[in-house]
Amino acid sequence: MGIPATRRRLNEIVAETLASHIRSGALPAGFVIREKAVTDLFGVGRMPAVVALARLEAERLVHRRPALRGVVVGLSRTVPARPGDLASHIALPEGLGRELRQRNWRSLIYPALERQVASCLLFGRFQIRTPALAEYFGVSRTIAHELLLRLERVGLVRQEVNARWYAGPLTPARIDELYEMRILLEPAALRQAVGRLEPSIIEERLERVSQAHTAEARADASLLHRLETDLHQDVVLRCANEELRATLYRCQLPLISVHLSFGSYGERTDIPHMIGMHKAVLEHLAGGRVEAAASALESHLRHSREDNPARLADLPALAPSQLDPYLDPI
Repeated sequence: MGIPATRRRLNEIVAETLASHIRSGALPAGFVIREKAVTDLFGVGRMPAVVALARLEAERLVHRRPALRGVVVGLSRTVPARPGDLASHIALPEGLGRELRQRNWRSLIYPALERQVASCLLFGRFQIRTPALAEYFGVSRTIAHELLLRLERVGLVRQEVNARWYAGPLTPARIDELYEMRILLEPAALRQAVGRLEPSIIEERLERVSQAHTAEARADASLLHRLETDLHQDVVLRCANEELRATLYRCQLPLISVHLSFGSYGERTDIPHMIGMHKAVLEHLAGGRVEAAASALESHLRHSREDNPARLADLPALAPSQLDPYLDPI
């Protein structure tokens, strides 16, 4: 009796699917399979993709060539390498796609759900319907329940005595408390994180924030959100203290809805200042001025806290069409 599909390792699922397409000719000789294309198509992490390609190589279905990223289908080294779109050559069966979603909910579905729920907290109180959540993401109700439990652990939702799940509202008083915690803790976390940051991490984020000077960039909600995570999560949350990281993440997460509102409703006068303060923190870090960076970070958070009431006053109502189908306003 074979191993049930739900018990197969992810790298086995990927390797077997690719192997069957190679044997059938859907992936012809010379076709180049790259790790990134595999992770994108199957929705898996890098390691399952790496192991899957190594399995194909061990089975002599593919080979590697110098200076070429990925593997080449077949063993002939005289056949020209043919880079192409892997997704256009492989159509995953619905059953397999569902299995992969079930298996990868932590890395694929949960981050999207976390952001979706966090982005609605400013706009009131919502009930989350578990069956609709399961249908929306194409997972079982058991996985949907696991997703909600994880949201509960970071403080975004709660299950009340009626066994129903609710999110919001995020009140001005609550936002003020969250900013107070961040002002107290983020500078300390930044000082601790400095020794764990590679120069390239700071350089990449400094380059991105330096380029965010156009009106178009300042109106891009996703870019502004990326700038927030660049500094406050990718840099600050590199601190060594695990409890400090967890506490700060819980304080930062509900404020995502504030960040996402930045670029959604036209140009705001506070956005250039916010971008400038992010840039100042990263410039100090790039120059090795740790205390100056920590001071600039505290100043940035204090300014954001002071500016928040005016920002909330300008926030328009959320249209029903903007809500995901598993969220019901109350």
